[in-house]
Amino acid sequence: MKNILTGIAALIVGAFTLIMATVMGLFISVAALLTTPFIKRKFAYAHAETRFNRGQMHTAHQGSSNVIDGEYEDISRR
Repeated sequence: MKNILTGIAALIVGAFTLIMATVMGLFISVAALLTTPFIKRKFAYAHAETRFNRGQMHTAHQGSSNVIDGEYEDISRR
């Protein structure tokens, strides 16, 4: 009898967990679908701003170095 009650309790808890995960997943996926255009727009704006700033920086310092962002140029031998 004790095993039957424990099994029923485990089934109830498992069903509750499964339903709760489904509801949370539904809300998260709807939120992701709604916010995707805003995030894409924000990234596009940041990317355009970065390209604009690099263009200004490139024309101001053109010819001073041939280093790509993130690389290291050793100038100790110069």
